[in-house]
Amino acid sequence: MKRTVYAALTAALAFTALSSPASAMVRGKPVHGLSIYGEPKYGPDFKNFDYVNPAAPKGGTLRMSGFGTFDSFNPFAVKGTSAGLIQAMGAASYMYFVESLFVRGADEAGSNYCLLCQTVEVAPDGTWEEFTLRPEAKFHDGSPVTADDVVFSFEQLMTKGAPLYQMYWGDVTKAEKTGPLKVKFHFKDGGNTELPGIMGELPVLSKAWWSKHDVANSTLDIPVFSGPYKLDKFEAGRYVVFKRDPNYWGRNLNVTKGAFNFDEIRIDYYRDDDVAFEAFKAYQFDYHTENVSMRWATAYDKSVVDSGLMVKEDIRDGLPDRAQIFVMNMRKPIFADRRVREAVALAFDFDWGNKNLSYGLFAPTSSYWVGSELASSGLPQGEELAILEKYRGKIPDEVFTKPFTPPRTDASGNNRENLVKARALLTAAGWTVKNGALVNAKGEPFEFEFLLAQQSMEKWVNPFFQNLAKLGIKGRIRVVDTTQYINRITNFEFDMMVGGPGESISPGNEQRENWGSASADKKGGRNVGGIKDPVVDAIVEDLIVAKTRESLVAHTRALDRVLLWNWYGIPMLSTPSDWIAYWNKFDKPAKVPMQGPDPALWWYDSVKAAKVDAARGAKK
Repeated sequence: MKRTVYAALTAALAFTALSSPASAMVRGKPVHGLSIYGEPKYGPDFKNFDYVNPAAPKGGTLRMSGFGTFDSFNPFAVKGTSAGLIQAMGAASYMYFVESLFVRGADEAGSNYCLLCQTVEVAPDGTWEEFTLRPEAKFHDGSPVTADDVVFSFEQLMTKGAPLYQMYWGDVTKAEKTGPLKVKFHFKDGGNTELPGIMGELPVLSKAWWSKHDVANSTLDIPVFSGPYKLDKFEAGRYVVFKRDPNYWGRNLNVTKGAFNFDEIRIDYYRDDDVAFEAFKAYQFDYHTENVSMRWATAYDKSVVDSGLMVKEDIRDGLPDRAQIFVMNMRKPIFADRRVREAVALAFDFDWGNKNLSYGLFAPTSSYWVGSELASSGLPQGEELAILEKYRGKIPDEVFTKPFTPPRTDASGNNRENLVKARALLTAAGWTVKNGALVNAKGEPFEFEFLLAQQSMEKWVNPFFQNLAKLGIKGRIRVVDTTQYINRITNFEFDMMVGGPGESISPGNEQRENWGSASADKKGGRNVGGIKDPVVDAIVEDLIVAKTRESLVAHTRALDRVLLWNWYGIPMLSTPSDWIAYWNKFDKPAKVPMQGPDPALWWYDSVKAAKVDAARGAKK
């Protein structure tokens, strides 16, 4: 599925705006917000975002579910599994518990507005950025948010935080306190156009609290943060309850108006996805993001939905579709050869699975940015072609001669044509079948393990392995709990897994972390597959400093094409929509922002809730 807590907000208009010539970011003066593409949509005197209800009432409880477990309230470290609603960095437009200098504009690409900051200024040459903090900003313990806290946060996260931070902020040379409420970040050069926005996503920590706690370690001590919710109570691994702070310092800001309307948010954890779904149907929690097509098509009680007690919504937003990929661990010798990776991909039969397992609800994955203008298609032209020409001979020839198409079949279950192609590729790569097993020149068999955290994915992997067996490849499935899964992925202890980077409409510095060689060996990093490709590195660096939207699109398409034709992942499926279901206890704004549905903007309707409670026999 697509982003879980994040129809269409005039998608055509949004994409028309994105494809128009980009203006330069406003520089040389203090402003209320920044956009990569010039002036942000909302001016300095705006009252509230268009996609909120500024008069939304406060009150009620929102009950949600968490998958697996949690053992930490520190979202910044590799160690531990942090509890839900604790964003570490820019994970959503709104942050419940941890705050940053900026909040994202959810109906724009590449725009940010001051939250903890009052103003921000970027140097005329782009070599520094200075934030002036709001004097009224407070942590939960009542202490003010100061420049010392911001500098401390940057230094701690760069030295002790997850690899994501080092990759995001790699072009920052220094964080400098220039006044009690002023912080200046110095950059290597002025070419990284996205960096000023990214620095605004810095999570701001309380220096007083975190000086006594190690940012690198997990902790169940409740941290001091500054967000609209305080962590009220919890039982490790079972539930966590957040309560809205009625004295939240930012409750009257234009960027928070209409948001954070529930008095309480409770998250109950379920170790099994099917158990969680049954709990949702039994009215044990209120809001469910669906990611299993068979359930979406058949498992909801039609009479309950038709009665209006439960709502099912299929929402298309303005983001790239969520692409699921079978990620191969490139650190494993069996996946070192591109021909082998393509052969393995040819054994996956999307069309049969989509027809027989998913009621035809999914789409094939033809791009890492599928469903957006950033997706490569056809043959490269214009600037995209010029970018790729620099690497001719270092990238697959097919990049220039064939539009990328994932393996397709007639959905009959007979995958013979693709398996014949796969056999030829494996033979060319030096693999032969002996006694029914595919072996290399040393006689070593081709075997690998598929690591899963959700048992429901087995129905997709088993047919894949059945096709691989026809090639002499032996596969086995290992299903582990969430903690084991995270630990094994963090330490690269897997052969293949289901993944996907969840790309944005405005790619930038995070591409280093997603695909860059420097992140491949960093435990806890996002380059889970361990890709080390100098061409990918070079395109990513040029993408980051793209001067216009058109150039950014061209570089992203070029990167997409190189990733696809190197078969660094097996295209599995994509979901064009968000599937959400909820008990009809809430109201929400009429507009859904480009970044998708967000319960942070909903509010509790006591009349609707009373009807659902009465119908479901809820105990008071």
